[in-house]
Amino acid sequence: MDIVSEFADNQGFTVKLTSDKIFISAVGNEETLALRGVNGVGVYDDLEKYNKELEEFKKKTMSPKRRKYLSYAVYGFAVLYSIIFFSIQSFGGGIFSLLFFGGIGFAISKYKSKKKPPSLDSYFRIMLSGGDRKFKFDKSGDNAQNIAQFINKVEETLTAYNKA
Repeated sequence: MDIVSEFADNQGFTVKLTSDKIFISAVGNEETLALRGVNGVGVYDDLEKYNKELEEFKKKTMSPKRRKYLSYAVYGFAVLYSIIFFSIQSFGGGIFSLLFFGGIGFAISKYKSKKKPPSLDSYFRIMLSGGDRKFKFDKSGDNAQNIAQFINKVEETLTAYNKA
């Protein structure tokens, strides 16, 4: 049984294609499928979940542009308060307000969110006679190109298998 094509990501997902079977190994799950029961294969990206998570992420974190404008407002507030303190002959209060509010503005402008943006979940999808199966895999880096090449090989093998 010679392997026609193979795909593996860095998260433990492996798919091997032979001339008559597909072997799938995922974390905690191993399956073997005969090509005669496979109607098609493809990649499924869960865009609906990703968009929902992205909206929540945007609501909970402040954009860099908004942070910049907020820091400018705080800098302006610092200058305004220091001018008021200097005008009433309070040099120490003016310097303190300039440094205090200026420090807050600087901290706002340099703050980086610790929350990570959501990632797009990708699934290797096999369409069978009785439904379909999805196997999650990592599509980052070279994996996107490798899975596309693997799917092309599966489709070629399926076409050849169905003609025979």
